[in-house]
Amino acid sequence: MGTRPKVHRSEVSRAIVMIAKRRARVDDRNRDRLPDSPSSDPREVLDYLQRFSGINVPRWVLQADVCDALTLNNWLWWEDRRRELHFLKAGRDRGLFLAQIGAQVGIGKQGVLDRIDRLEALLRYDRPDEKITRSARLSARRAQERRPAEEDWLSARRDEMLAVIAELLYEADRFGLLEEDREWLDELGIDARDGDFTPATMVILGLAAAELRTAPAILSLEGSRPYAVHGLLARVDGLRCAFAELSGTAGRGHRGPS
Repeated sequence: MGTRPKVHRSEVSRAIVMIAKRRARVDDRNRDRLPDSPSSDPREVLDYLQRFSGINVPRWVLQADVCDALTLNNWLWWEDRRRELHFLKAGRDRGLFLAQIGAQVGIGKQGVLDRIDRLEALLRYDRPDEKITRSARLSARRAQERRPAEEDWLSARRDEMLAVIAELLYEADRFGLLEEDREWLDELGIDARDGDFTPATMVILGLAAAELRTAPAILSLEGSRPYAVHGLLARVDGLRCAFAELSGTAGRGHRGPS
């Protein structure tokens, strides 16, 4: 199984807000129990969706909820990795025996060191709160803050990125997404026009894909086989997973202090 796509905090906030808007739109009778602040705990939102997703909720809402719920779940997966690394290193740095630490997670002494190494590599380029405003991205470009591996990856896939973005915008137009429902799709179009991609672009790519993926017109498509737009969204997910893989491959073989 490959690395999951990285999830930015803004994707979490968007998912929570969109879930709340949909439930309000269909007058969900349990709506008052749903945490709807952008800063709500994703776990509480997921608990709500598991508990209150019965036959009284329209099918398109349930489908969109699944898409956003998986974004929240991916965020929690990465958050668990950050937390585990923190406490493994904290235990080591505070003088606990490696065997004592390992016993609690089912690994030996060397396993603890290997686990720390793997998590450090996985999270090497992890920036869940990276600023993604246009001014911040321009500043990042001017300061040349991109790491070489990420810069090389984005440069090598520039044509593929441009093609995917063009297809996303085409599908958004074809399915008639309203202006208020395509904020990140249009922002992505500006990035494509500028032609200079940064790691923040990959975050925006995820936000734009979520706008398209959860659009009622997309969710209402019927048929025994996926439509072209579904293949396009799978390509977006593949690109984001491949970008996330940079974290897992960078610095392999490095041994941290023991």
